[in-house]
Amino acid sequence: MKILSGKADLLIFDEISRDIVRLLHFPGDEIAFHYPTPSRISTKLGLNFSKVERRLKEMKSSGFLSEKLYMALNLDYLGLSKYILLAMAPTREVMAIYDRVKGDPPTFLESFYRTNVGPPSDTSLVVMEVVSEEGTLKEKLEYMSLKYKIDVLDNTVTKASYVSVKPETHHEEVVLSNLRRKDSLERKILRVLWDDTSLTVPMIAEKVIQGEGKSKYRTVKRALDSMVKLRVFWLYPQLDSTKLTGKTMFALTVICDDEKKVETTNKVLRLLSDNYIMFRDYYRGMIPIGCVYENRDEYINLLQRLNESHIDYMVYEDFYGFSTGKWPIPE
Repeated sequence: MKILSGKADLLIFDEISRDIVRLLHFPGDEIAFHYPTPSRISTKLGLNFSKVERRLKEMKSSGFLSEKLYMALNLDYLGLSKYILLAMAPTREVMAIYDRVKGDPPTFLESFYRTNVGPPSDTSLVVMEVVSEEGTLKEKLEYMSLKYKIDVLDNTVTKASYVSVKPETHHEEVVLSNLRRKDSLERKILRVLWDDTSLTVPMIAEKVIQGEGKSKYRTVKRALDSMVKLRVFWLYPQLDSTKLTGKTMFALTVICDDEKKVETTNKVLRLLSDNYIMFRDYYRGMIPIGCVYENRDEYINLLQRLNESHIDYMVYEDFYGFSTGKWPIPE
């Protein structure tokens, strides 16, 4: 099947592409560090390695899929805070604002998205993720408002609360404790992996531990495995929905009680089984999900399924944005 259209190298997104993109979000159910390589993905999907590798290259060359995976950190473990908020911008200026932010994002901005929540209007919705202490948040939001001419909706500011995993061993307890130390091995590993998520464990070990010896690999691998199990970080690709042809992307934020989060996640993913391409289980009380659809009837049908199943959610149409890649931890 030809995947790239001849007109503008737009990607024709099929089920294989969808399943590959899902597995690029790491960890899923893993409890040890394994980078989502084409070999691992092909094994999980039961597909030929060369087919997976070729499809990945096609998605990247089309511009739909980022060349590298990005990293999200569990900021609660690191003693930091993140806020998710909405803002309004003039529709005629929103893309210019988007380009300005992307060209030189503030150090505290983790991500920036533009989206729609209804019929076309004179204003467009912007979704932002800001890393900040509560005491300096107001100052940062005022900076964004003045510099980019956007109207931050104060009543939408939500402090993100991350999932936490109870350590089961003494080593895991030490790992969690060390995450708050600037000079710890765990912090060094995160910093190196942030800069290049494709590094192998031996490459990471060479960068964070001086000297020779096979124990370097074992030490770093053990720390990485513990951090994966404890959900200290997640890897994910950036997606450019404008490169798709025949499908449109939208985003959902499902709201749920913590004690029912696993049940709600499984239920929503079943309802959206053909359409979801990613979900993030980072947060307490909410589940961000990215989906695609072919036409308006299918989109309305998907939302109707959620409504009939009494799912509490917010929907964002025409979802498009980026992660800044800014290291969020003060150095």
